[in-house]
Amino acid sequence: MPTFRYHPDPVATGSIRTSAGRCVCCERSRGRIHTADFYTAHEVDGPFCPWCIESTQGPISVR
Repeated sequence: MPTFRYHPDPVATGSIRTSAGRCVCCERSRGRIHTADFYTAHEVDGPFCPWCIESTQGPISVR
């Protein structure tokens, strides 16, 4: 699980939860999915995994 500088415990706050769902960026089921709202200038049809958020590939690849 990656670490986030400005959100040190996203699992405890419910922003990231255990899930068998697939990430819309990497299309992998990695056991955790981001569930909180976030800003994006593009329409996103599904959740991101924490690893794509950490690498910033999620916000870039769904354009």
